[in-house]
Amino acid sequence: MKSIGHNSTWVAWATLLGFALRLPLNDVIPPRWDEGWSIAHASLPVAELLFITAADVHPPLYYLMLSAWQHVTGHELFAARYLSVLLSTTAIPLTYVAMRAWSRSQRTAVLGAFFMAWLPLAVYYGAVVRMYALAPSLVLLAAYGACRKLESGDWRLGRNSNLQSPISNLQSPIILVVGAAGAMLTLYHAVWALAAIAIYALGWAIVHHNQRAARNIALSVGAAALIFAPWGRYAVPQLLSRAAAEAKTNIGQQFPVSYFARQGIFDLTMAQQVGVAGPLAIGLIIVAGIVATVARKRRPSRLALPLMIIAFTLLGVAFAARQWAFNARMLICATPALAMLLGWSFDQLLTETAHTVESQVRDRMRRIAPALAGLALLVVYWPTSTSFVYAKTLEVFDPYDPHTYRAHIAPLARSDDLVFFNVLSPAGFYALDRQAGDPGWSYALTWDPVIEPRERWEARITQAAQQHDRLWIVLYRGLAGQNGHLRGWMDSNFYPAHAQWGEEAVFYGLYGVARDPLLPSDAAGARWGDLILEDARLPQAASPGAIVPVALTWRAEAPVLRNYKVFVHAIRPDGSLAAQHDAQPLNDLRPMTTWTIGEAVRDNHGLALPADYRGPLRIVAGLYDPDTGERLRADSGTDAVTLATIIVR
Repeated sequence: MKSIGHNSTWVAWATLLGFALRLPLNDVIPPRWDEGWSIAHASLPVAELLFITAADVHPPLYYLMLSAWQHVTGHELFAARYLSVLLSTTAIPLTYVAMRAWSRSQRTAVLGAFFMAWLPLAVYYGAVVRMYALAPSLVLLAAYGACRKLESGDWRLGRNSNLQSPISNLQSPIILVVGAAGAMLTLYHAVWALAAIAIYALGWAIVHHNQRAARNIALSVGAAALIFAPWGRYAVPQLLSRAAAEAKTNIGQQFPVSYFARQGIFDLTMAQQVGVAGPLAIGLIIVAGIVATVARKRRPSRLALPLMIIAFTLLGVAFAARQWAFNARMLICATPALAMLLGWSFDQLLTETAHTVESQVRDRMRRIAPALAGLALLVVYWPTSTSFVYAKTLEVFDPYDPHTYRAHIAPLARSDDLVFFNVLSPAGFYALDRQAGDPGWSYALTWDPVIEPRERWEARITQAAQQHDRLWIVLYRGLAGQNGHLRGWMDSNFYPAHAQWGEEAVFYGLYGVARDPLLPSDAAGARWGDLILEDARLPQAASPGAIVPVALTWRAEAPVLRNYKVFVHAIRPDGSLAAQHDAQPLNDLRPMTTWTIGEAVRDNHGLALPADYRGPLRIVAGLYDPDTGERLRADSGTDAVTLATIIVR
């Protein structure tokens, strides 16, 4: 009991160390692109969350957990990252219990827990708002369930173990099932580590001639697969279809699997800053542990589990990289195995010291071997552990400002507006910055990584237009890809009142919704030479602060050689300008030089009225040369035609 209590104290210290290493700068580093996605994704209603997740590249468990967390904490970067810190920290005591069942050594397990607390890759992603903080803990849970069952009295494969199982015969399989199913529902790449655990456990049972054990392991794995099956049937075909499409243009096809496997070794050991010294130092420590074991005439057969987890993960992620992409974060489920190897190796070095007394000199040298190994890790990884893991630069290549989205929207927005984002990451940034009085947000996904079917975002925006008079769209990457379809649909069905381009080719557009029927204007038929204003419609009245919808239809009787701009202005009785919207037809999407003769061109405009004005407004329209600003005179001799006078009340 004293030994158990002593070890529990060390595990507690390891857990506190891991927590302390993951917490610094938790809200100082700006949110990264994927973190913005997580925050927005987890904000969706559950049905929508699951639909979007199925079209994405990750399962839903983490998003569901973050969703529940955000319902309590709201949208705060520190709170979201704090959840990841908590989830990641659970891997430390789980490393201890899993290693204790695997190695049957309390000291090995304690050392492994300390390494799990320190490993740079685990620390890095342990404070990122993504599923990578959760996945290692679930893999460890599965490993614990399998290993504990192997050494427990139920399957009697660990007959010589002096560790008595504190759990019932049924609990170990349940732990294995929960860990395996949870890991698969958190990160698809967890399958490689889980496969290694299953093969190791089955192999161990077969080698020990225990058919019951093999059968029970197989049943547990099958049960986990059945739990995952409904989601897999729903989502995996979409994932595989997308991967097949990506593979056709993926540059990774040019590289062999071995190239990505070698890169994976550097990324798993997080050697981006330290180069080959990182994996070399870790590798030498593991080799030294193996040599120490062999020197005592013992077989390091138990190393098959962590070595298989690492090998399967490296090869699986490398193979997937040729079809899609390669990222260090995909290797996160191998970090517990690396902690297991390091903890075991240090324990072997310490054991060699305790059992070798051949000579005073050799004994003294062996006593310092673990200290030298620890010092080597400290020296090599000091820059990584003190700066690189906190800079969070692995997914960021260029400077960016996550606060730019609210900065563009807030000055012109009203609390009852609704903002649609074409990708969830900016929506997450906006949600973090959103203050009281800022409009709410929704989504219409037309940019990678998820592109919705058009009918879904059309229906969502149409429904929103029944409740909101003013709608925004924020298009990351402007008109590229499917974005043009969304922008064109908005410009054709609503009334653009404001358009602005921001950083990173982001388009910000404000649109008005026509509530009442628009009445025809007497100005229909006005001519500017071969250009005819065939139809003009607008309301009779409007509310203060509303967007007045103005629907124009143009027709050209001859080719138009210049791209004139259309202006629509609201004029107060004293002649001052109350509101305006200037753009080429259809909010710049239908320049006049693209028209065909006789084509009816729809051209919507919105006039965002000031909130403090009431009274009559004269609505006028006309054309001007954007290069000179000179207005074209209509055939009537005026430089603007009056469409109507409306009343603001």
